[in-house]
Amino acid sequence: MKILKLMMIISILISFISCGTVQESTTDQISSGSEETKGQVQLEQDQAKLFERLNVFYDNGLNKLNRGVISEGITQLVSILAETDGLKFSNPEIEQVIHKTETELSKVGAGLSMETGLEWMDENKNQISASSIDIGSNKGMNPSIILTLNYGAGKALVSGAPIFFEFVKGSGLLTGFVATNEYGQANSSLVRLDNPNEEGIIRAVLNYRVKNYSYSFKGIERDFVYVPPARKATILVMEKSENMVSEDPVILDAIYNRLKGVTFDFSQYNGILLGDNFMRVFGGDPQAIKSMGLEKGVSYLVMVLNDTYYVNQVELGGKKYNIFKSQTTATTRIIRVVDGKIMYSGTVQAVSGQGGTSQKAIIDGFRNAAEAMSNKIDKDLSQIVSALSGTDN
Repeated sequence: MKILKLMMIISILISFISCGTVQESTTDQISSGSEETKGQVQLEQDQAKLFERLNVFYDNGLNKLNRGVISEGITQLVSILAETDGLKFSNPEIEQVIHKTETELSKVGAGLSMETGLEWMDENKNQISASSIDIGSNKGMNPSIILTLNYGAGKALVSGAPIFFEFVKGSGLLTGFVATNEYGQANSSLVRLDNPNEEGIIRAVLNYRVKNYSYSFKGIERDFVYVPPARKATILVMEKSENMVSEDPVILDAIYNRLKGVTFDFSQYNGILLGDNFMRVFGGDPQAIKSMGLEKGVSYLVMVLNDTYYVNQVELGGKKYNIFKSQTTATTRIIRVVDGKIMYSGTVQAVSGQGGTSQKAIIDGFRNAAEAMSNKIDKDLSQIVSALSGTDN
C-alpha cells in the first residue's frame, strides 16, 4: 500500500515538472516571435515614413520647378537622393521615387547651360584666355559665369545656384563658393596665382550638396585659362652724344651677351630706328609702345640708353692739349609691353672716357659705359629674371 502511494506521488511530480517545462518553452517561443515581429513592424513603419518624406520632397521639387524657382526645386530633388544614399534595404516604392527623381534631374540637366561672362568673349563670341601677370590689378580678369535654363521657348536665368570654383591646374588664392545672383551670375575673386609663369586653369562647377551628399550636373562646367606672357623680348638700344647718334652702338652686344642666358627669345634693334619716339617708349608710354608695331608675342622691351652728356678738351695753365675727356651715363630698363610698366631700371653714372679727339673720347666713353652696364646686369641678373617673368610686380 505504501509502495502504491509512493508511486502515485512520483507520477504526480513528473507530470508537474513536464507541464512546467512545456509552459516555459512555449513562453520563450512566443517572446522570440514577438521581438522579430516588432522589428519587422518597426522597419515597415520607418520605410512608410521615409516614403512619405520622399514624396513631399518630390512634390515640392516639381512645384518649385514649375514656378520657376529652379535652384530650390533642384535642391528638393537632390534631397531625395541624399536621404536614400546608402540604404541597406530594398523597397519597390522607394526605388520608384528614386528613379522618378533621377529622371527629373536629367531633364533639368539637359536644359541647363553655363556660359562665361561677356568680358571673357571676343568679337566672334569665342572664349579668350587671361593674362596671369594682371592678377590682383585693376586689369585682372576674374572667373565669371552665367547660368541659364532652356525651357524650349526661351531661357530663364537661374538664381541661387551653388557654383564652386577650383584650380584644376596650378594653384593660388580665390573665392571657392559663390551662389548665382538674380541675373544668374557668379563671379569668383582671384587674388593671386602661386606661379604666374605657368598656365593656370580654374574650373567652375554647378554642384548641389545636401548633408554629406554631393550632386553635380554632368557637363555643366566652365574652364578659365590664365597664361603667362610669351617668352619674347626685344632689345632696343640708343647710343648718343650731344651731336651724334651711333649707327652701330657698342653697348648692344654687351647687353645681349649678358642676357642671352635668360630663357627668352631676344631680338635686337638699334633704337635709332624709332627716332624721337625712342624717349617716349623709354619712358613707358603705352601709346608709343603700341605704335611700334612689334611682332606678335613680344611681351617685354629691354630699353638701353647710352648717353654721353659731357665732352671737353683738357686745358692746363691756359694751354690746351690734344686730350679730350667725356662722361657717359648708361641706363637699362625692362618695360612690359601690355601696359608700359617699368619692371626694372638700372643705371651706371658718370663713366669716364678719353681720346685724342672729341669723337674718340665719346667712343671710349661708350665702351667704358657698356662694360660698366654689362657688369651691373650681371650683378642684377636675378632681379632681371624676376622682371622678365612677371613676378616683380
